[in-house]
Amino acid sequence: MSNSRRILLTEGSSTSARQTLHCLGGRHTIDVMDSAALSQGRFSTFVRHWHRCPLSSADPIAYLRRLKELIDEHHYDVVVATHEQAYLLSRVREPLQNHVGVALPTLNAIDRLQNKANFARVMEELGLPQPHTRIIDGTSAESLHEGCSAQSEFPCFLKTAHGTAGRGVVAIHDSTEMREWIKEQTASNGSLPNQEIVLQSAAPGELSILQAVFDRGRLVAWHDATSLRRGVGGAPIVRVSTHREKVAEDVRKLGESLDWHGALFVEYFYDETTQKHLFIEANPRIGETVNAMLSGVNLCEILVNVSLKSVPETAPVASGVAGVQSHQFLTALLDQAMRTGSRAAVWRECMNRLRHRNGYRDSQPELMRLRQDPLSGVPPLAVGIELLISPKRAHKMVLSTVANYGLNADAVAKIADLPTSELSSIFE
Repeated sequence: MSNSRRILLTEGSSTSARQTLHCLGGRHTIDVMDSAALSQGRFSTFVRHWHRCPLSSADPIAYLRRLKELIDEHHYDVVVATHEQAYLLSRVREPLQNHVGVALPTLNAIDRLQNKANFARVMEELGLPQPHTRIIDGTSAESLHEGCSAQSEFPCFLKTAHGTAGRGVVAIHDSTEMREWIKEQTASNGSLPNQEIVLQSAAPGELSILQAVFDRGRLVAWHDATSLRRGVGGAPIVRVSTHREKVAEDVRKLGESLDWHGALFVEYFYDETTQKHLFIEANPRIGETVNAMLSGVNLCEILVNVSLKSVPETAPVASGVAGVQSHQFLTALLDQAMRTGSRAAVWRECMNRLRHRNGYRDSQPELMRLRQDPLSGVPPLAVGIELLISPKRAHKMVLSTVANYGLNADAVAKIADLPTSELSSIFE
């Protein structure tokens, strides 16, 4: 294969990692490291080697040592941080770039986006649109009670500064629910969030995501899509590509202000009636990219090129076309099981998929691309069988999967406090 590269993915459990495989597979040699004995990344014809590694959030030093060991042994050209490992790798950004191609922003830039409270501050500083937002101190019962009790506009959302896959986001529908939430959080010192809380009014419109790749502050590619159907935690089940240049222009301003290097995606609500958008949060990673690939822009391939410093400064900004619909059947199965706890609901979802109904008509798969990657059918089949036996297992499945790549506030603090000297010594 011409221009084929040796690429290492930082985890293989997430849907982002699975979709990255579909976008890069067949063009490059791909290996995956993961802390789970079984993960989506193990079932792909595109994966050459699967490498067990420590959990990055629990033992970041051991994870980095394993990463360096693999780089030395296999001589990778590029490391792609498919999920929250980007935060850890940003701590060793400079020495890591001496050993492998990698596109990462600075730790300070990541913290200004990944931390939801900091993201709200950045939106205000840049004059970018967001719902009505207040930041509340969650380290004391008094401040939490005072800040949240003042809320009079419902529904609203309470978000902890750090959380992954919808965790740490609570919808509050009225003052009674707010009082109950405050009581639960202030029951004892141990129950306090102990981090800043973002209190945000609900936004009109449909939830959408814009993904972007930057090269040292310069926007080089973007793609956006709207969720037609969402699952638990807001995860897209069915989406359709859009092409909203005003949103992309605001994201360009955001990336330029932070001198962003690498991938990010921003979530926003778009009101078709007013044609206005409101940003709600951002993540310093590539996200789920098959819809973008199907729409004509391969964000993962462009990220590899940015990692190798091979994107010409005069290259035009790449973007996808509107109107391409895609779906995630595995996410739909888990959503049905978690919401209903019903075998019949899981079975109906399987039948809808087989008969191309309820969002599957004129829609292309994102996770189960059998013609391209026959083994990609194994995880949905296994999950479907398990959920038909016991739908209650869905919650455990989701929690254990997110644990393989997620970051909570304690893990973020641990990574931020790692001694610089110890980190530097790993990549000498």
